Amino acid sequence: MKSTSLARALGATLLLAATLGSNAQATETSATPDSALAGATLEKIVLVARHGVRSPTRSPAELKAQTGRDWPAWPVPPGQLTEHGRAALAAMTDALGQRYRLLGLLPATGCPAPGIVAIWADAADDRTRQSGTIMAEHLAPRCGLQSHALPAGHTDPFFNAVGTGAAKRDEARATNALAQAVARDRDHRPQPVQAALARLQALVAPDGCTGAAGPCLTEGLTLSTSHGTPHLKGGPLLASTIAENMMLAYVQGMPPEQVAWGTPDAAALLATILPAHGYAAALTRRQPAFAFPRGAVLSRAIIDLMADRPVILPDHSEIGPNTRLVLFAGHDTTLDTLGAIFGLDWAFADQPDFTAPDTTLAFERWRLKDGSRVVRAVIMHQGLEQLRAARQPDLTGNGATILPIGTCAGTALCPAADLHPTRIF
Repeated sequence: MKSTSLARALGATLLLAATLGSNAQATETSATPDSALAGATLEKIVLVARHGVRSPTRSPAELKAQTGRDWPAWPVPPGQLTEHGRAALAAMTDALGQRYRLLGLLPATGCPAPGIVAIWADAADDRTRQSGTIMAEHLAPRCGLQSHALPAGHTDPFFNAVGTGAAKRDEARATNALAQAVARDRDHRPQPVQAALARLQALVAPDGCTGAAGPCLTEGLTLSTSHGTPHLKGGPLLASTIAENMMLAYVQGMPPEQVAWGTPDAAALLATILPAHGYAAALTRRQPAFAFPRGAVLSRAIIDLMADRPVILPDHSEIGPNTRLVLFAGHDTTLDTLGAIFGLDWAFADQPDFTAPDTTLAFERWRLKDGSRVVRAVIMHQGLEQLRAARQPDLTGNGATILPIGTCAGTALCPAADLHPTRIF
């Protein structure tokens, strides 16, 4: 890929991070087909979901060592799904089931026939395997659906093709991409990100940039290499983690004194600081040089499924052409990866984290009245307060948004034969 193309791709993702909380490019939809789909039939969907609410991946002691501040205790070990997270994900999956029963993909009564639904979860973490099980239980209640995965702890090529050797990252391209990100951050850090970092700096370590105790979150980024792999270092990346951990405490339902050290109006604070989290995603996992190899297997599977071609899972089982609903239980990284690969951007008015727990991306294939087939991308989510209260979102209304598919000339209804990844390399 030429450097000018890479800069353009990076610029688009940085713009997404900078406009977090705005109207962005997504448009509200409903479960009832719009005029363009009048008389159409929903034939097949592929869902890709982030797991439920988890605890921070580092312990309170480790977080204190990083930030100099005390962090709340969680009821589960680091990185594990919480009971509240289970309840919120169950509510989200109930809503998904309702949406696709209303749209006629799932039977209005009774259970799907054998082989109609396939659920596959990432084996890397307990939280993804458990999320797959919860979604199997609630997508079609009392129907005995099962979620499958590789043995616990195994790297799965569907979620990380590079980690299994199924795809290879071009380290020179990756290094160049990150070098450009460092330069762009130095010269053109978006104003919402500047505001987020300044707010976090004042909250976490007011004197951290003057040589006193605590981290400097507003410092510039640097490029480093470890064991031949390039990565970014600097305060904005730690700020991203801090912002996400505060969000997790809030949606876990922790009392005000345990969210951001009792800062008043935590919801408003999150809206201010979470652009730092979106910015870090844009600089790293949404970079094409990283996203494309990582998501090579999953993106190809989605294209094959939309074309009724069989897909072989990592356990050597097959998703056949008659399977109508396929669900992959993964991570926020999975959503960001597919967003980069298919040119999908989104943001929510009621949720400042655009890859928050339970957020689900759908690829829906519709057969039009004339017999032609189109694919529609839809992002579904729980608002911040819905996630905090473990409430079901309205996925027939403002909980679901149609996404223009960037790799299909920005159309919302992409001819099935034209669904493909961004062609950048």
